[in-house]
Parts: sequence; structure tokens; C-alpha cells
Amino acid sequence: MDYKDLTEWMFSLERFGIKLGLENPTEFMSRIGNPQVDFRSVHVTGTNGKGSVCAFLASILQRRGLKVGLYISPHLIEFTERISINGKEISHADTVRLGSELRPIMEQMASEGADMQLTFFEFTTGLAFKYFSENKVDIAVVEVGLGGRLDATNVLKPDVGVITRIGLEHTKYLGNTIPEVAREKAGIIKSGMRVVTCERSEQALTVISATCQKKGASLQRIDSEFVVSNIRRSLSGTSFDYAGRRRLADLNTHLVGSYQAENAAAAIAAVDELASTGISVDDDAVKEGILQTKWPGRLDVISKRPVIIFDGSHNPDGALRTAEELRSLGVAPLTLVIACMRDKDVGEMVRALAPVASNIVVTQVEDKRALGASVLAETIKAEFNGQVEVMIPSRRALEHAISRPEGRGVCVIGSLYLVGEAVQWWNARKRG
Repeated sequence: MDYKDLTEWMFSLERFGIKLGLENPTEFMSRIGNPQVDFRSVHVTGTNGKGSVCAFLASILQRRGLKVGLYISPHLIEFTERISINGKEISHADTVRLGSELRPIMEQMASEGADMQLTFFEFTTGLAFKYFSENKVDIAVVEVGLGGRLDATNVLKPDVGVITRIGLEHTKYLGNTIPEVAREKAGIIKSGMRVVTCERSEQALTVISATCQKKGASLQRIDSEFVVSNIRRSLSGTSFDYAGRRRLADLNTHLVGSYQAENAAAAIAAVDELASTGISVDDDAVKEGILQTKWPGRLDVISKRPVIIFDGSHNPDGALRTAEELRSLGVAPLTLVIACMRDKDVGEMVRALAPVASNIVVTQVEDKRALGASVLAETIKAEFNGQVEVMIPSRRALEHAISRPEGRGVCVIGSLYLVGEAVQWWNARKRG
């Protein structure tokens, strides 16, 4: 079996959908040797920003000289982006070797009962943790897939947990209110754990604080135990000051957006919590780690002349924050190229984005879960009075928007799958 065959087989597991619960992941981990107990970890959940926090954390800890595993989802272009050690993605060969080794174990479980069939994410989580165990990472930074309490990654017993900002998402699975969603996110909190959050809403904080108190976990909150101030942003990046267990001025990141200062601060607070567990990180490693962090596809300025931005925001909260940043950066209004998945609250997203759009080009990604472009266009027309065009496939929409942009530039938004297609299109365009 080669890499293409193996990844096609793994993605075929998506037909089993999303099954929240820890029974199958726990059983699978047991059968593959419980690799999750072989390394220390930081577990990161939230609605928006968790991937960025993971990227900042991994970068800082790597500069400290540690061997750092990073497990994130989804990927933009290729599966191997999900699993890396010190910035190097898992190889095709290791993906095939481990996938082929673990597949019979998964199939044995499935043969014992349909309810024991693993999902795509459950299987790949086992693969990632096995890879980290084999390579003896010092610590792994792990992003929750969905929710937290019943997510496959919650087999971990981490040193530190991070909860980023919380908004309504995946309401079918997580609940229809902020407290309900917060309860699922707070489900990563274990007894005696150290917890960091950049959530500010009282509704969510009440749940997080109560869970920490019940579990005997400590809690570091933004604007309380740690503070971000003096935020400056441009199309080149973001600068800010930090005050918590340490004080740092003029920190710089190439990631764009004031919320990236908040995400970086959460990462710094988490690093400082690790000091209590024996991992101390000096200021130089923090500064360099923040500066060297890369996280493509999130308010990612691909070009300044003309302004072209790729942004993977795919829920109302993320869209609203992106709209705020586009205004603050002085690049609104602009042409939006948008595609969405069927399970998203498209109406609320469009309401957030409409004020910064000069015109909108609607497209559709090549994924079975994609929302049809014509359906999306009708939703947009109900909320937006400007010009709305429909163009498929995405490369046609992108070429059209960038060749004749209206407003002050182009922003590609609505789905990380769309951003992945846009990155591939842009790279091919640059190669000529």
C-alpha cells in the first residue's frame, strides 16, 4: 500500500461521521500500547484561535530545545500537516507504515461490533500519538478536534490545558447556548491541572471557573492573571506587550490581527504554567518562538499590492473578528471570495462579513460536505445588497476576483477547505 492508497482509505473512514465519546478511543489506545502516556502534553480547545495557540506553543517550546510534537486539524493541503515534530511533518513512509500497522487493530475492533468502528479522527489521533511515542517527544501540543469532553484527544492527561475564546459552533453536538458549549470545552480539565483561558464572557467563564474549582485545577485568565496591552497591527504582523508571571514588551509576530496577540499571550501563560512542572522557558525563547511562528491561512496576507488575504474563518464568531480586523487594517471594503460547508451558520457569517464587502464571488469547494454555491448565493443575497456572482470551481472564482478586484483588495474566506484550494492555486500561479 502506498501513501495515496493509505490516505484514501483513511479519508474513507469519514463515512462513519462524527461520534463523540471516549470508549472507542480509550479501547484503541489500549490495544496499540497506550502511547498517550509516553509523553507530556498541552491540550488546547476553544472555538477560534486554538490552532494559532498550538502553533505559538510549539514554536516557543522548540526554541527552548525540546522535542515537540504538534497535532492539529484540519490540514490545508496534505494530511501530513496534521502531525509534526519540531516543525517537520510526518513522512509519507511513516504515515504508510503506521497506518498499515494500526489498520488491522481498528478492523478487529469493528469486527467485534458496529458500535466499535472508529471514525477518521479517532484513527488518526491514535496514529499521531503512536508517532509521538515512537519518536520520544518531550512534549506534545494537541489541538482538540471538536468540543473537548468527548473528543478523541481527551484520552490525554495533560500538564496544562488552554481554552481559547468560545462561540456557538457545531450546535448539533455541543449545544445551543454558550454555557452548554463551554461545558463541553471545559471537559478537557482534569484533576489538579493548570488551565489558561482567553475567554472573557461571564457565561463561559462561570462554567470554566466552576469546573476548575470542582477538579482542583488552577485557572489563569486573560485580563486578570495575565494581560495583553499596547497592541499594534499592520499587514506585516502584530506587536504587543505582555504581563503575567513575566513581563515582556514589544513582542512581535508575523501573524496578522489583534486577536493573534491574545492567542500568543495565552501560549505564553501556558508556557509559564509549565514552569511549575519542571519545564522553564527563558524570555529569549519566548520572544523568538513568537516571532518565528507560522500559521498559514488565518488572516494570511498573501500579497500587499494588490491586497490579497486568505482567511479560514468558518463560523460567525470568527467571521465577525475578521471583519473587525479588515476594517482596522484599512483594507475594507474589498472583494470577498466565499465558500462554506453545509454544517455552518452561513446566515450569521454573511451578516458579519457583508459590511466589509464591496462585492462577493461565491464558489464551492471539492468536498462532499460543501454547501452548494447556488444555495450559498441565495443566502448571501438576502443579507447583502451588492453584486453577487457565482463561479465554480474555486480557481475560476479566485482568478476572476484577483484579476478584477473591486474595493481595496480581495479576501478569500468561509472555509479552511477553500483556503487550501486557494493556496494550491496561488502557488501554481506563481510558478507560472
